[in-house]
Amino acid sequence: MPMFDRVATPRIYIYDGKTNEYYGRATFSPTTSVEDDLLGMVNYATVPNSIVLLNVTFYPASSKYAPPGAFITLRRNGVIHVELRDSNSKLWTHVEIYLSFDSRVRGNISGDKYYFDSVEYTNIKLQDIKIFPQGGTPPISTT
Repeated sequence: MPMFDRVATPRIYIYDGKTNEYYGRATFSPTTSVEDDLLGMVNYATVPNSIVLLNVTFYPASSKYAPPGAFITLRRNGVIHVELRDSNSKLWTHVEIYLSFDSRVRGNISGDKYYFDSVEYTNIKLQDIKIFPQGGTPPISTT
């Protein structure tokens, strides 16, 4: 199995933790901490105690989705889609990380109900990882 050393274009598809209804997807800034957490999950199957996402923009896809209030914990399922760079070949590979977690909005200074300064994931359960070897370069994000 290849080892990966870089992360590009992360996004997460969010589902209700009980019904598994699809709510939408979110993009976020790949900070060094998040990059380390994602690489640890894929390279070593390690699960961090928590992940803090910054600059999260949510794109709703369900009329049943209600934006969470600050500091309210909600159970969610998610699939993180990310491009990872193979440390040897330097080719980019699409990876999907399936997990469940508790989600809590920690900040929303702007007041936009679909933008969050930070979101924390805790009680993370890693369910599956799918690696799709493709090679090439990471796609340019339009969001």
